[in-house]
Order: sequence, then C-alpha cells, then structure tokens
Amino acid sequence: MVLAAGASSGLSAAERRKALLLAAWFFLSITTLWLLKPIRTASLLSHLGAAELPYVRFGTLVAVGIVVLVYSRAVNHFTRIGVVRLASALFAAVLLGFWAALHLGGEALGGRRWFVWAVFILVDIYSTVMVAMFWTYTNDVVSRSEADRSYGLIGIGGILGGVAGGVTVDALIELIGPVDLLLVCVVLVLSGAGLASVIERKFEPAPRVRARTEQSGSASAFEGAREVLRSRYLLWIVAIVIAYEFASATTDFAINVVFQRAFSGEVEIGKMYGRLGWIVSGTALVSQLVLVPRLLPLKRLALLVPPIAMAAATLGLAFLPTVSLAIVLAASDRGLNYSLQQVTKESLYVPLTDAQKYKAKAFIDVFVDRAAKALSSVALLVMIAWSGVSVGACLGVALVALALWIVAAKVLGRSYVTDILPPKAELALPIVAVSPVDDARRSSR
Repeated sequence: MVLAAGASSGLSAAERRKALLLAAWFFLSITTLWLLKPIRTASLLSHLGAAELPYVRFGTLVAVGIVVLVYSRAVNHFTRIGVVRLASALFAAVLLGFWAALHLGGEALGGRRWFVWAVFILVDIYSTVMVAMFWTYTNDVVSRSEADRSYGLIGIGGILGGVAGGVTVDALIELIGPVDLLLVCVVLVLSGAGLASVIERKFEPAPRVRARTEQSGSASAFEGAREVLRSRYLLWIVAIVIAYEFASATTDFAINVVFQRAFSGEVEIGKMYGRLGWIVSGTALVSQLVLVPRLLPLKRLALLVPPIAMAAATLGLAFLPTVSLAIVLAASDRGLNYSLQQVTKESLYVPLTDAQKYKAKAFIDVFVDRAAKALSSVALLVMIAWSGVSVGACLGVALVALALWIVAAKVLGRSYVTDILPPKAELALPIVAVSPVDDARRSSR
C-alpha cells in the first residue's frame, strides 16, 4: 500500500483505480514468467548444458516468426479485449498440456532433447507475446500525459510479480517439483485475462480505431514491418531493441556458464535461478521507486541510464567472473530492464497510431527481438568454435553491443523531443487526452 501510494501521486481517483488494476494484471503476467523461466533454464542446463543455448535460440526464432505472422493477421479480427482473451486461453491450454505430458511421460520425456527445446521455446514465446500484449493494451487505454504519471505504478506490479515468482520457485520447487508449478501458471494466466475483462467493463475505454487497409491474406502480416520502415523514430527503437537483446543474450550466456560451473543438479540450479529472480526484482523495485518517477518524463536521460549501468557491470564480470558479480550483472540488466528501461520504451509508443501500436510494436517486440537473439546465437557459436566456452569473449561482444545501444538511445531521445512531443506552446495548455486523430497527425510529421 505504501508503494502504491508513493507511485500514484498526481493521479486522479479514476486514473489510480485503472493503474492499480493494470498493475495487478502485470503482476500476474510477470509472476507466471518468473515461475516458468527457472523451470526452463534448469531443464536446459541439467539435461543439455549451456553450450546448447545458441542452438535452441534458432528454434525460438522460427517459432516466434510463425507466431508474429499469425498474430499480425489475427489482430485485425478481434477487439482489444478479444486479443487478450484468446491469447490467454491458448497459453493456458498449452501449459496444461505440458503438465499432463510430464505427468504421463515422467523424467524419460522431460529429459528428451526435443521436449527440453519445446519447453524453452514455449517460455520464450510467452515472454514476448503475453508481455507485449499487456503493454499494447495498456498503451491503447491511456493518454500520453497519463502514461508519464501512471506507468511507474503499473511497472511496480510487474516488479513485485518477479519477486513473487522467484520466491515461489525458491521456496516450493523442492517441495512440489517443477512440474506442478505449471498448474499454478495456468491459474495465473487465466486470472490475468479476468482482470483485463474487469478493466474493460469498468472503465469502458474508447474502441480501437483500427487503421484501414486494403490488404488481405498473408500480406497483412507484414504491415508491422512496413510501418517500421516508414518511420525513422521506430527504426531507432528497433536499433535499441537489437543492441539490447544482443548484449543481454551474450551476457546471459556468460552468466549461465558461471552458474553451471558453480552449481550442479536440476533442483540446485533451479533454486539458484529462483533466488536470482527475487534479487533482480528487488533491484528493479528500487529502480522503479527511485529512478522512474524522476527520469520517465526526461526521456533522453531515461534512455541512457540502463546501457551505461549494464556496461559498467559487464566490465566488472569480465575482470572477475564470479557468482557474485554474475548476480550484479543480472541485476543491472534485468533489474533496469523490468523497470526504467521497460516503462520508458513502452511510453514511447503512447502518442503513436493504432497501426504503429498494434502492428509495428508487435513486429518489433516479437520478430525483431527474437531475430536479435538469433544473431547473438550466431556470434556465440562462432566464439565457441574459436575459443571454447569463454566468458571473456562473450562479454567483449556484449560491450560492443552496449556501445551501439548508447548511441541509438541518444539519437532516439532527441527524436522523441523534436518529432513526437507537441510544440512548447501546446505544453502550456491544460493536459487533455490525445485523440487517435491527433496521434495520427503527429506521428506522420
């Protein structure tokens, strides 16, 4: 309650209620993610080893590529809440299927290479589709000014979800095992869809103003890519996503190697990753309470802080590859990614058009994100072939990506101020919600 009160200052009563409901939904989504992540990582490391990671990322690229095509076509045929309900129902059904398969097949099935890959890919799809869908919905039901005031509170919901998921795995994985945690995930996914329905019914946000298109069939699936190519602003967002995912994937591989060398056994590794979850989320919570309220309105600075912090931690682990510094790097990466970096990136979409929010954002969050991970996997394979499983080589590549991220963040921050924000004369007027028509005019300039 104290956290909510501090983060919700400046909001009207109605805005506060909407932000709290969105935060609760985000809490459930991220709790589910942090229940699934330790399960999939422990399964991969214990059965196949860290050297398998570059290969499985190629599998995620293919799977997510199919998902983005289906999503881009399907989104035209559903309302805002319809997209949420359908996606939630599908994920709940798949998770329930995995739970039943593991109970029937046992360890013999769980250790098979194709099944380990399937679990890993499923969690990657969830982490992109469900989280991106939440933010797409949120970006569509708030105004630009409301986003700057409420996204701090909404982000806290996700951070607390990370804490809850990590603590739950840390405390319960030895007691009930990783398989039955999948049932908990099913309940959480369906509960999130229920909260979205409550938000839609209680606040009755304006219907989506869908972009008219004459295209049909498979061509519509590529509208997101076309929207991105038409906008320099969106292209700089793409640059940041690629640089971040490249840096994050290579540093994550280095962290996995450090942990694999320090711990043994699926339960021990899973417990460590559960512990890492709440450590990272605790870092994110501090960032959300201290940095986000001060930096979110200052987009140029908010975009630069995460890559600079991550670069410093990467240098530290490169000089001293220990478990403690691996945790510091994970905290500086994911801790800021789940707080300042995420809410800043999402707020960049609020003033844009429906096509840019739903199609371009989906293309960036799903396809570009995974393509960047696949490219990093190529680099990892080259490094493994050249120097073996080397923590130092991975972190060297990460530092190059971080330097590019800093450059892209600087340019994007300037573009937001000059191309997206209204003129200073408009800023002096009373704050009102921005209509879709105004959004379209501004984003086309």
